Amino acid sequence: MPALNEEAQIEETLRSLTSQTQKRNEYEIVVVDGGSTDGTCNIAKRYTDKVIVQTHPGIGGARKDGAEAASGRILAFTDADTTFPPNWLDTISENLKVYEASTGPVIFQNGNIKTAILSTWRTLYRPLNLLNFYYIIGSNMAVRTKTYWRAGGHSDVSLLDDYDLSVKLFRKGTWSCYDSRQEVYTSSRRAHKLLTYGITVAYGHYNYMIAKDYDKLLNYPKVENMMIKDVLTGSKWGKNALTMMTSVQTTLQETMKR
Repeated sequence: MPALNEEAQIEETLRSLTSQTQKRNEYEIVVVDGGSTDGTCNIAKRYTDKVIVQTHPGIGGARKDGAEAASGRILAFTDADTTFPPNWLDTISENLKVYEASTGPVIFQNGNIKTAILSTWRTLYRPLNLLNFYYIIGSNMAVRTKTYWRAGGHSDVSLLDDYDLSVKLFRKGTWSCYDSRQEVYTSSRRAHKLLTYGITVAYGHYNYMIAKDYDKLLNYPKVENMMIKDVLTGSKWGKNALTMMTSVQTTLQETMKR
């Protein structure tokens, strides 16, 4: 579990993880701290087996650090603002007796129109399950340890780190499943700025699939700063469109001054 200044959320998450139907001595909890300046680490130490300092860059790098520190035959990844039904780990264990990787619903804790739109967007990947491609969201991801490392593990990126691992697993022919029982409940904060979040995801997919500029998946404008121009400046046609838009805007401003 990556964490950075999550003192407001992480205790509820860890209480949920320590209240599983699976016996506590049958699993370990590893928190990877990205340099918190609040009480995140002190809270985490009360519930976890290990709190380690992040060494690989990006959210994906933090997940990789956790995988390296873990000792189990199964790796389950989640976020510090997520809670779980008591049988979450038992469901994962059951799934991974048959499959190599599994995921399930990511349900927003405080539903509204924005979270409904985001949830609907995520379901657009579901038809690809027929081709054995599963977009495994980072807050609800489980994979056999050997399979994880065979696929190469997480990349050192922050944007689309979960999508990247999903692609790697697919390319390795990993046998995966989506189980509606393997659900988690995550914070709605990602949906607060839905438009900029959507622009950020579009920016990530462009740089991942077309430009193949993976550095921009690590160093990218944050959601609150992301603008349409950040997507447009990532491509030649986009730059031309942005130049044309700027020219039109300048012409209109000059006309209004006359």
